[in-house]
Amino acid sequence: MAPKYAGLLGTAKTVIGEEGFRALYKGLTAGIHRQVIFSGIRVGLYTPVRDSIAGPLEPGQHASLLTKMLAAIVTGAIGITIANPTDVVKVRLQNQSKANLAGKSSKMMYKGTIDCYSKIIKNEGLKGLW
Repeated sequence: MAPKYAGLLGTAKTVIGEEGFRALYKGLTAGIHRQVIFSGIRVGLYTPVRDSIAGPLEPGQHASLLTKMLAAIVTGAIGITIANPTDVVKVRLQNQSKANLAGKSSKMMYKGTIDCYSKIIKNEGLKGLW
């Protein structure tokens, strides 16, 4: 049996055929939110975290590889912890069509990103976003 999704173009063709062209962009808004939040936190906190590990650097001085790695790990962990709700929303928006195609529901559960956040918080509380 051939796989349902075969490569990038094959996957796009299958998704378009089953759900329409717009389905390729489901979850895009939440994905952009994630990138802005996650990357912004990582980049914005890197220097303060690095300096808290090794102390402020003089002009022309460079941090050690270990210091850079520790700073990257810490800022990455902080960033993904804060940005996780955007991943939850993105995945739910992307997967809601699969439930419809499987015959589990005839109606979309979420109208968009904000509606998804609202319903998760209302039905599951803030913990539902993590």
